Amino acid sequence: SGNSFFPPAIRERLEIRMTRPDLTPRETEVLRSVVMGRSNKEIAAVLGIAEPTVKLHVRNLLDKLDALDRTQATTAAIQRGLVRL
Repeated sequence: SGNSFFPPAIRERLEIRMTRPDLTPRETEVLRSVVMGRSNKEIAAVLGIAEPTVKLHVRNLLDKLDALDRTQATTAAIQRGLVRL
């Protein structure tokens, strides 16, 4: 019938990877800066916000993307089409 079949474990992993988390506009801006390799201090200067606020946004991004660090967040963002290089 043209349908694809994936075992449940693989289907779950694909669904998690393809899920687009609900990011706020500010989180999206911070994510773009993270992908560009900017530090928290640089992001704060570019966006005109305090560095602790950037840290809060980065923490929220890591949680929403289910990432352990900025590198994983970057990878997830690119794979899910949240940012473009």
